[in-house]
Amino acid sequence: KPKTFPPNSPEFKGHDIFLRMSCNACHSIDGSLKLGPTIKNQYGKEIRHTDGTVMIIDDKYLRESIIFPLKHIVDGYTPIMPSYRPILTDEEINYLIAYMKAIN
Repeated sequence: KPKTFPPNSPEFKGHDIFLRMSCNACHSIDGSLKLGPTIKNQYGKEIRHTDGTVMIIDDKYLRESIIFPLKHIVDGYTPIMPSYRPILTDEEINYLIAYMKAIN
């Protein structure tokens, strides 16, 4: 069953943004395969990129992936994600990160 968050919590707001921005079109929250990597159980894990680099998924990594999505391409995926820099405020990005951290 989908996780629920208290109304007005950062996670609740992040979930709303995740749906409104259609992040779920490419990123699953249940581990299933889509055009982009799942966000389920990813926070704190290592992730490998097409150039062979391995990074830890933390707040900085998630923020960079939302603002500069073509900087690090996850192994097995194509560079198709647009930048949300012009669309989301820093506060909204913080909410999204809170939501992604909570999906585990």
